[in-house]
Amino acid sequence: MNFGFRELLFILLLAAIPVGGYFWVFEPAQKNMASQKIELENKTEKLAELQKALDGINDLGAEVEKLSEAVKFFESKLPARHEIHKVLEQVTKIAEQHNLDTRLFKTLKSKPFAHYSEQPINMEVYGNFDSYYQFLLDVEQLPRITKVNEMKLEKDEKKEGSMKAVFTISIFFDNKSGQTG
Repeated sequence: MNFGFRELLFILLLAAIPVGGYFWVFEPAQKNMASQKIELENKTEKLAELQKALDGINDLGAEVEKLSEAVKFFESKLPARHEIHKVLEQVTKIAEQHNLDTRLFKTLKSKPFAHYSEQPINMEVYGNFDSYYQFLLDVEQLPRITKVNEMKLEKDEKKEGSMKAVFTISIFFDNKSGQTG
């Protein structure tokens, strides 16, 4: 076999076809596949984030439902403005049950808020410390929302175990039932 220029050129062309194919076909295809893979991974991450957000929205709906129930519960604990005297009577009866002498009972100006108002009442009671403690526990058990704000206890030096308590108790009531002044 004669190996001449034509054969050498033919062999070079045969070798150039796979090399050219690699640079013009396979390498661009590999780059394209790599970029598509990165794009697919990015889209998968975004899809996972969207799924988390969707789960959060579903959880948020359940949370809103729970909070709505809590609001309804607390609103049921708010007496109407015209029923606030009943709560005051209950507080006074509790003080009497524990043999506490109520020396001051003064309502202060109510504080209106968005959907409710707070009626602070200054009270001064005198009696046994244990009775006063039981009084506070019983007030805490009232079916209405009450809060003891400022409290000052003074020991009676003349009588052992006795004390004077000056405190502000707040009773919360429904604003919808009428405005206060």
